[in-house]
Amino acid sequence: MSIGVADLLALADQLANGAVEREWRSGASRAYYGAFHKALEVADANLPPNPLAMGEHEKLTERLKTHSMKGRALAYVLIDLKKVRTHADYHLATGFVQNDATDLVAASNVFVPRADQFAAYVKANRPKP
Repeated sequence: MSIGVADLLALADQLANGAVEREWRSGASRAYYGAFHKALEVADANLPPNPLAMGEHEKLTERLKTHSMKGRALAYVLIDLKKVRTHADYHLATGFVQNDATDLVAASNVFVPRADQFAAYVKANRPKP
């Protein structure tokens, strides 16, 4: 059985609206990964791969940034979303409030149609054979 972006975002919303910090942190993480996988799906369908030796997240954002200003803008939104996810996943000694999680879920839900708009832009501006 597989899951998709909508499944990750639905779970993120459920967790972000939970009662305790561990749920909020998990919700933030799932929200980011929903946005990440949407961006990866769009990039894989429309952009050349990044052959450079770097982490998967950086490869993806570099692919977006090198395409166009619209790709760069999408990449920077994804980078900002990752900062919140990094706090949720790695900075356990510092507090993580529910608003951080619910805001990330909302931003990730906004990101998905922006990624679709970017895909449409790429397709519309491909050189004609």
